[in-house]
Amino acid sequence: MNDPIPHQFDPENASVLAGVSAAAYTEDGGRDWLGLRGFHVTIVDAPQTDTRAIIASDGQDCVAAFRGTQNLRDWLTDLDCAFALLRVDGAEFAVHAGFKQALESVWEELNDELRRMGCARRFWLTGHSLGGALALLCARCCSGPLAGVYTFGQPRAAGGRFAARYDAVLRDRTFRVVHAADIVPRVPWLPGGYRHAGHEVFFSAPLTVGPDSVEPKYSVFDEVPLYRLDPPWWRKLPTDIRRLARQARHGKIALLNDHHLSWYTCLVSAHAPPYLPSHIPSLT
Repeated sequence: MNDPIPHQFDPENASVLAGVSAAAYTEDGGRDWLGLRGFHVTIVDAPQTDTRAIIASDGQDCVAAFRGTQNLRDWLTDLDCAFALLRVDGAEFAVHAGFKQALESVWEELNDELRRMGCARRFWLTGHSLGGALALLCARCCSGPLAGVYTFGQPRAAGGRFAARYDAVLRDRTFRVVHAADIVPRVPWLPGGYRHAGHEVFFSAPLTVGPDSVEPKYSVFDEVPLYRLDPPWWRKLPTDIRRLARQARHGKIALLNDHHLSWYTCLVSAHAPPYLPSHIPSLT
């Protein structure tokens, strides 16, 4: 992986981290795929909260990737949730109660495994969907230096005060990759007090061989898809209008196609050498 450059999105690093995020969904944590690339993999599971993190290290880079939810439809229906207080650097911040509980359920074992595996030159955090929210919270709770945080289809994880403090410390190395009309990065809703942190990397809907593809092949693009870093709201307005129209007709579940991790992996890998696993499981 490449050394991070402050405030600069790196598609090659994003491609690797999307692959590790996908590996977190597999039963063995992607040991075969990651092992071929020189990574040793450790799995941390908390069955009581259905939370998983994998740690992949090759001595040079160490990546902690959090798995997204295994039951996306039920989770999306129940996502709107009350805040809980998370203590960081001697202050308390309002964060999503369910996300806090999930992170706490793996926190002790995750840190034990990181200490056992030893230090790498660069430490990265990543995750898709719910896993991205956990990576973001984990970034603020970690005591050591971070090379970067890359999330894919991440929901809002905390309130405005947390987001502001996060950006003051980690915005330069945090990148939220968002695909077109994916509903998940837009929940929980803004009126509930939730806010995003980090840079947004927004991919508009690319041209594909099939507009209704749920799990695209890895060479579906007629041209390399474009992305914008931190686009203003008015540039995303056409996409948001289409999203709201689809949601009004069919509900939140109508927008899950754009949330599938295979889309995110394809989008970032179109700009970088292919670091794709052989299989990305269905999340719907």
